[in-house]
Amino acid sequence: MQYLYTARFLRSLKKCDEAVQDDVFRAVKLFEKGNNTGVVKLHKLHGKFKTWHAFSANFSYRIIIKIEKGTTYYLDVGTHDVYR
Repeated sequence: MQYLYTARFLRSLKKCDEAVQDDVFRAVKLFEKGNNTGVVKLHKLHGKFKTWHAFSANFSYRIIIKIEKGTTYYLDVGTHDVYR
């Protein structure tokens, strides 16, 4: 599996507090190891985001991803406002 970070994801991550950034890095590491349902709670999105997935970085922050043919794209990170 290949993992790619979009410019939007990196900009959103840079705006987060350092503690949130640490949570994001921890969650990404767990996701990439294959622990997708336990701690990070990977789930498919609905509506206009139905081709995307999300998982938890911490209680408030989510990481939005798109999975295509062996590649995972990290799209955005933020609170539930990221879905707007």
